[in-house]
Amino acid sequence: MKEKILDRSRREFERKGFRFTMGELARRLGVSTKTLYEYYPSKDELISDILNQAIYELKVKEKEILGDPSLDNLEKLKKCLILIPANFQFTQLSHLEELQRYYPKQWEILDEFINEQWEGIISLINEGISTGKIRPFNSIIFIDIYIGGLYRLLDHSFPKENNTTLLETLKEMVDILLQGILKQEEG
Repeated sequence: MKEKILDRSRREFERKGFRFTMGELARRLGVSTKTLYEYYPSKDELISDILNQAIYELKVKEKEILGDPSLDNLEKLKKCLILIPANFQFTQLSHLEELQRYYPKQWEILDEFINEQWEGIISLINEGISTGKIRPFNSIIFIDIYIGGLYRLLDHSFPKENNTTLLETLKEMVDILLQGILKQEEG
């Protein structure tokens, strides 16, 4: 039943972001609110469970990427930097902004993960530098720019012309970080 609740919750996040109620979720599941609250005493606990599952999935995927012998160092680095969980409910930047604004305890879970999960990336950067595929640079500044860019995109004052997904935004940001903005010279 818990998995059914999580699955339906994911669909509600896609539809409405955080604006659904536990009562609406119970109706969509075809169960009583009392039954729903037996599994999740609060919406906060439901969101925490979804976030913790997503973080676990990210760690598993990163480990798979790092151990994939078919990928070279730079491919691994790019894949790790744009990694998001499958069916991640907060793929719209506006949903992450809502999480940050209305669910501060759950945001802390995600914020801590964003700021502390860099060992694999640093290892890939160092390997790239040692093999000469990446020029030497300060990886701490790189990480700070990445995190700062991500947080700036979540800032509610940041102009949002369209409803860009998190994956699209991360791909563009990582491309700029890894390739720069200068046009590559031919030849």
